Amino acid sequence: MDLVRRAFLSVLVTIITQSGEVRMKRYAWALIVVGAFATAGCNQGELKKALADSKAAEAQKDSLLTEVLETTQFVTDINSELAKSKSLAVTKASTDPGVPGARKDREDRKAALERVQAVITKLNESEAKLAQTEARAKTSRQRNARLLAQIETYKKTIDDLRSTAETQKADFEAQLNEKNTQIATLAGRVDTLTTEKGQLESDKAALADTVMGLTSYKNTVYYAIGTKDELIKKGVITKEGSKFLVFGGTRLEPARNLNPEAFTAIDKTQNTSIPLPRTDKKYKIVSRQSPSYLAAGVAKDGKVSGAVEIAQPEEFWSASKYLILVQD
Repeated sequence: MDLVRRAFLSVLVTIITQSGEVRMKRYAWALIVVGAFATAGCNQGELKKALADSKAAEAQKDSLLTEVLETTQFVTDINSELAKSKSLAVTKASTDPGVPGARKDREDRKAALERVQAVITKLNESEAKLAQTEARAKTSRQRNARLLAQIETYKKTIDDLRSTAETQKADFEAQLNEKNTQIATLAGRVDTLTTEKGQLESDKAALADTVMGLTSYKNTVYYAIGTKDELIKKGVITKEGSKFLVFGGTRLEPARNLNPEAFTAIDKTQNTSIPLPRTDKKYKIVSRQSPSYLAAGVAKDGKVSGAVEIAQPEEFWSASKYLILVQD
């Protein structure tokens, strides 16, 4: 009995030395236990066991409260994480046109989807942990109805958060599918445009070649210079007409079928001066070009000497693209 009294006094001193109303309430039940054992005349072993049980129950309660507080912080973090993932998909959406912009949008939404999936995993882990906490609270010596009610509230909150996260996940997956389709469509258009561009470039090059060829053809003219016999032998000129005694006569005319190989080709826009083989001789134009479009060196009879200086190329060559000059 002396031992019981000493224990009772020890607990009383402990309560008195504690500061604050909360700590007074925390140890009040211990006095009841100690007083009951004192009245009943319990032995030292029973008293020690009662004190140990009370400490264990208090520690279990503290542990449960800690876990619930951790759940509170977890819920706050999850709400923040969901808000970040939504912001990531919306505020970082690329405004760049074409395939690069669509790919950037897809990568942003993919990153947001990964954050949401990580949130769902955390919610599942937290739900399992909270279930364990609830089971421990129900089997605790100090069954706390308020704590159990708080656990139920958190369970519902976690369900709501998971539902929100699943909705966001479905939205992001749909957006990713849409982006993949958009990228495929844009890539197809790019391929088509690339092919069309290549074709256009090819057509443009072909057209340029055609224009160049036509320009070259249009600007290419020919001239042949020589004696009468030389030019007749080459098939450039021929004698036309007939002469009988003193009647009639013959004249030199261009052959009906002129062979360009018997001529020298030049560009009429680049070559406006044609040198004559002999400067001491005069040359007669027997083709259809008019001497009136020449600049100098033209005699009154239309014969030229020194060089054929063309003053008006377009007009001079318009009559024929074959110029034939016969040496006197």
